[in-house]
Amino acid sequence: MQFYALFFLKTMKHIVLLILLFVAVWAPAQTVSDVRFKRVDKEVTVTYTLDKAADIRVQVSVDGGVTFGNYLENFSGDAGRNIQPGNKTILFYDLPDLREIPYLLDTAAGVCHDDTLIVFNVEVEDGSTVIRVGDVAFRMLQVAGGTFNMGCDRPNDIKHSYDADKPVHQVTVDTFYMSQYEVTQALWMAVMDNNPSRWQGNDSLPVEQVSYIAAQTFIARLSQMTGYRFRLPTEAEWEFAARGGVKSNGTIFPGTAKNLNDVGWYCVNSENITHPVGRKLPNELGLYDMAGNVLEWCSDWYGSYTESPQVNPRGPRQGDSRIQRGGCINSPSWGCAVSDRNWYLPDRGYGFCGFRLVLDSIEEPVPDDEY
Repeated sequence: MQFYALFFLKTMKHIVLLILLFVAVWAPAQTVSDVRFKRVDKEVTVTYTLDKAADIRVQVSVDGGVTFGNYLENFSGDAGRNIQPGNKTILFYDLPDLREIPYLLDTAAGVCHDDTLIVFNVEVEDGSTVIRVGDVAFRMLQVAGGTFNMGCDRPNDIKHSYDADKPVHQVTVDTFYMSQYEVTQALWMAVMDNNPSRWQGNDSLPVEQVSYIAAQTFIARLSQMTGYRFRLPTEAEWEFAARGGVKSNGTIFPGTAKNLNDVGWYCVNSENITHPVGRKLPNELGLYDMAGNVLEWCSDWYGSYTESPQVNPRGPRQGDSRIQRGGCINSPSWGCAVSDRNWYLPDRGYGFCGFRLVLDSIEEPVPDDEY
């Protein structure tokens, strides 16, 4: 009886651990809903509903939500650190952003008609920031630094294994910020005023037919327009982010799903065309389309791996071809694995070549005269 009792307790312990693991993996992220505001002269009351405890931040727009200012600091009530779930209220007084929107109350209607220009954005603080270029907005997500095993450690008889992906070696990267989506045609056109893409008709499609050199031109212009110092990811940063960073579940493809169909557009499901970004499941960090759709340029020249541990590796100092990662619409499944490598001539822009953006910091942009 002792043996069976012990076996039962151990079995129950494993079941409990599995349940806790399932909850940890599948528990939904915190969400904010039902955001409303009321303005009475210089006083503004913002209300919202929060479903789980979270850190909360607030922005305001005075052009109907087209552009938003910096995150607001002077307030009282339910914003800031560790806000508990429920119906919440934030109070503001004499917001500088609203001074250009006069408070002229229509006493008959009981409203200020100019308030239709005001939009409050209440969101969960996730270490990200939203950057805007004209009417186009994109989000940069934080990728907390860490150490991982880079490269393919699968047996040679499995198609996911290539000599170029070996040997597996330990790599450490610092914290950086990566764009949630591949650069879209909308963002490219806002910066470059043209569209080189083969597949068009939807501004949310990833831009493609972009060479490494053209991507660098875009990045230079975007940096000048916004004040942020954008760049391409290093190959190590890209693989670390694709694996899910410090939140990695260790899957072959980017994301928690084991089925590539759930996370990427590749030769089996793409119909040989690109698709709007963000239509598949994200990975552990909230990054979309890290598998398939378009290949993504990295900053590294192609070179063979070494076994020695590295910190923030940048690749060879020179070479013939630049690294691309992530697979594309005509890639086989193994071409979308987190460790798979591609490399192309930097002056060529193929119909499946795109990219995404990286920042070292999301601090306030530097003034133009310091850039």
